[in-house]
Amino acid sequence: MPGFTNSGLRKWARRAFPVWECLLGIGVLCHFPASEALAQQTVRLEGRIRTDSGATLGTGVNVRLETDEARLIAEQPANSEGVFHFENVPKINCRLIVNAEGFEPYQESLDLGYGATTVFRDINLRASPKAPESPDRDQTRSDSLASKNARREYEEGSSDLKKKNLDGAKTHFENAVKEYPCYARAQTDLATVLEARHDLTSAEAALRKARECDPDYIDSYIILGQMFNSEKRFADSEQVLQEGMRRSPASWQFYFQLAVAHAGLAQYSKAESEYKRVLELNPAPPPEFRVKLADVYLKEKKYDPAYSQMNEYLKAAPNGHLAGKVKSIMQQMKSAGVLQKEEVTKR
Repeated sequence: MPGFTNSGLRKWARRAFPVWECLLGIGVLCHFPASEALAQQTVRLEGRIRTDSGATLGTGVNVRLETDEARLIAEQPANSEGVFHFENVPKINCRLIVNAEGFEPYQESLDLGYGATTVFRDINLRASPKAPESPDRDQTRSDSLASKNARREYEEGSSDLKKKNLDGAKTHFENAVKEYPCYARAQTDLATVLEARHDLTSAEAALRKARECDPDYIDSYIILGQMFNSEKRFADSEQVLQEGMRRSPASWQFYFQLAVAHAGLAQYSKAESEYKRVLELNPAPPPEFRVKLADVYLKEKKYDPAYSQMNEYLKAAPNGHLAGKVKSIMQQMKSAGVLQKEEVTKR
């Protein structure tokens, strides 16, 4: 772009397109605070849930609405036609989560701060693939040493967890580890419940106990690293994930969470390398992965790769909850002239 030095271009781009800087870290775009008066208004959120073939699921579909900090706003089952509705929802940023046995979990970020007083979501669930049982979930050393009573309590806790009955799951998992404190699987699943209830200190203690008792149970490393990332304890996350990675170097989840940690530490070159490793191990990651990688490229001022990754997101999730904002940024990048001509013309 004639007339601009590299430094001048960066300053101009920040003024013209400050939203680029808001992609960082969590793979979602800017949350701009609404006015106090707007925050006091409410919205009706309604929708219908079907399979990706258009069939209804009948019963057993749970719909949950929570804040960005994972605090519960409301929860209800969908009716036999797959219909749900929430009244008097605050106009804030929140997450809509749908779970049904036999189907992949659905999660969508919603910005309810602006717009109409009624919001409708049409949701299609995909059947869970019947993948071969992961070696990491096969019977572990602590599984074989746990008593019959401990294993029974764990199974009941797992059943409650699938039903989103956190109180019941917590009670059964606590009974399991009381019966056998070195039950690594039960300690790890107890930690997920404690984290959901915002008892992070106890969750961390349970995960550390799981690792101490069974150092080869890799789920405990991944979940602890993810929890540290959510707390912005990126250096702690890096240490835990590196330890787990040495035990299971082919698990893409380690590289994914490690990239999040390094991005949080502003180590963008490392984050880029780890995100690329994710693609080597899992060529079809969740669509939001593309936005996270685009975020890192933007921080490195690599606009063409960032544009390409946003385009990949739109291919994977053309109606995804980030699609509108991603399209807007792509258009701004083209208008700004920061892309190579061949990158623009081939799209």
